[in-house]
Amino acid sequence: MCEPISATLFGIATAASSIMQTVGAHQQAQAQAAYSNAVAQQQYANQLTIAKANDAQKGLVFEAELKANAAAKSAYYSQLSLNQASANTAITAETQKLQEKRTAASFSQQKALIDTVQAQGTILAQGKTGQSEYLRIFDTTRQLGFEQAQIDQSIYDANRAAGLAVEGVLLDQTSANIAAWNGLPADPLSPAPSALPPEPIMVGGPSNLALIGGIGSGILGGVTSGISVGTAFNNQSVVN
Repeated sequence: MCEPISATLFGIATAASSIMQTVGAHQQAQAQAAYSNAVAQQQYANQLTIAKANDAQKGLVFEAELKANAAAKSAYYSQLSLNQASANTAITAETQKLQEKRTAASFSQQKALIDTVQAQGTILAQGKTGQSEYLRIFDTTRQLGFEQAQIDQSIYDANRAAGLAVEGVLLDQTSANIAAWNGLPADPLSPAPSALPPEPIMVGGPSNLALIGGIGSGILGGVTSGISVGTAFNNQSVVN
């Protein structure tokens, strides 16, 4: 009577051992899958945090570039105004100098004319006639023509010099404006957002059906082992 019981206990022990191994392996596989998924999730969260921080930093840099660009443009327009004011001052000075020369030439013309009239009046007042007096009057007229020609040439030279001076002023203004333009920084470009990391791929743990199947296999193995032990014991009894 003890022998069948022993065979049954042996089968139960075998089944229990197999079940314990199956459950242990199942739990270990679940723990490994959970750990792997947790690591993947944490890495994904860290990558998202880094991308967000990078975008925030790029945003701050972009704002600083916008402010610097606006300040540079403000300085540029101020420089243009300063260049224009300097050019206006220089042109006004050249115009004033030209006007002074024209005024002086006008006075010279009036004086030359007065001197000529006075000289001719003196000759005529002498009451003399003849070829010599005519030549003296003609000489005063000719002298007036020479003086007028000199005055006209001086005015022409003054106009030309003033024109060249104004042209130089305008060229300097243009050069200064170009230099100011070349000093402007390029407009900053809006930063592109950081590429998002790929979402983690979760590792699937062992299914409960596999656990149930393993337990069933353990029970079946235990029963089979018990039957094998019982059969062997019965065969040994018959021989004896």
